[in-house]
Amino acid sequence: MASGTAIERWLARVRHDLVKRLLWPARDRRDAGGKPAPGELAPPLIDEEGQPTDAGTLWRRLALDAPAGLELSAFETALSRATAAAEVGNVEGVLALEPAFAALGALARSLDGSGGRMPS
Repeated sequence: MASGTAIERWLARVRHDLVKRLLWPARDRRDAGGKPAPGELAPPLIDEEGQPTDAGTLWRRLALDAPAGLELSAFETALSRATAAAEVGNVEGVLALEPAFAALGALARSLDGSGGRMPS
């Protein structure tokens, strides 16, 4: 997976299947204010076959298709921290995943020198 288009497709999958799903409840709670209910920040996730899964497992599946040479450990650490934050109702801890994903996107795009913006 070396082309810019393939990189953008992969980033779009990660964003859609994982990152957005984790960020939405935290953004909603931040905007509404108040303390999250137990489990509110840990939404159910599904894999590409429609089966329930957890964030770590879903990430490992997505990482299999990552661009060759892309350093994934920083994002994986951020994901682990965000899921732990979700479990204890730490809104800001979950939202820290957003800049980590932005950094992953920048690294991915640097592999082919495309630069550019994050997929929505």
